[in-house]
Amino acid sequence: MPIKKFIKPAIALVFFSVIVDLYSVEQHITLQSVKTEAIETISPPVEITPEIQPKVENHTTLLFTGDINLGRCVAKVSIRAGDYSYPFQYVAEKLRSADITVGSLDGSISDESPPQDCPDSMNLIGPENMVEGLQFAGFDVITVATNHVKDCGNEGFLCDNSSFLDTVDTLTQAGIQPVGGGRNLSEARTPVVIENQGIRFAFLGIDQINERVWATETAPGVAPVSSQYVEQVKGDIVAARSIADVVIVLPQWGTEYSMQPDDIQRQWAEEFINAGATLIIGNHPHIIQPMETFANGTVFYALGNFVFDQGQNFRREGLVVQATFKGSQLESLQLLPVDINYYTYQPQWTEEPATQKILTRVQDLSH
Repeated sequence: MPIKKFIKPAIALVFFSVIVDLYSVEQHITLQSVKTEAIETISPPVEITPEIQPKVENHTTLLFTGDINLGRCVAKVSIRAGDYSYPFQYVAEKLRSADITVGSLDGSISDESPPQDCPDSMNLIGPENMVEGLQFAGFDVITVATNHVKDCGNEGFLCDNSSFLDTVDTLTQAGIQPVGGGRNLSEARTPVVIENQGIRFAFLGIDQINERVWATETAPGVAPVSSQYVEQVKGDIVAARSIADVVIVLPQWGTEYSMQPDDIQRQWAEEFINAGATLIIGNHPHIIQPMETFANGTVFYALGNFVFDQGQNFRREGLVVQATFKGSQLESLQLLPVDINYYTYQPQWTEEPATQKILTRVQDLSH
């Protein structure tokens, strides 16, 4: 039986971070109210001693992670440890502190098959008990609109959608809302809406990468995005904006291991923001890509890996984005770098000089 979801603390600890001033960026910045017209660059990080801050009325804090793989090596070390929360041990306290915590599940969680060879297999199925780690870390929303969500382990990549449906059902039963997938296209396109302090936040998950996992009118799968479907996605954003105060889009898109987004991603990002999205938080490339700001919103093209078992240094780095809203207005953004342990596959918050190195790279990429 999955463990009960932890109750999140009412305050958020601030780790090594960077505040993005939405009008101007100075060499030294403080936690202050900011507006959302034009983020140009990211300041060097400010070292702040974590301390408990009073809950600010009418403020909502959201945390977004990079790619999460709960199969292959990650599953095997968790099973060996006898603890399915093992991957999140060093980051859970911070993740639980947010009002809304959002992740991207790049794989399936199903007992259709045992985990596959570590690290050689490309099949990212993990046991259903791995959901206990997501609960432990306090996730509220998980996008399943990802290219490995139908992986079936010993049965390959086709098992009559059973591993996909197991994933959706397991998350739901654990009290975590899956977004971007369903038993048909209509369900996959339906936003998840969470209300906090009277403000309604709508989330949409979409996948560009793998047509094999896309839903149809009658078949289970995930919500697609492509040149054929981009108008549909924009319509879904408009519809979500009619029932929510803030719309956040979670795309699985781009080119693996590329440091820059594709031109079509930049075009889509602007169109999605013009349609009503405030934030776009992308994943799939497995490395950190730039952020970009338009007149009415901000996009992070890829946050890199969060819980994953890839060995190269640049694939063991990632970002967690902390977005703070005052009412329905985006007030500030913080970037919290993580490093994934080579042997245990556990993310940890970085320390200097690694923090500075990662944040400087984001700034350079974003120019």
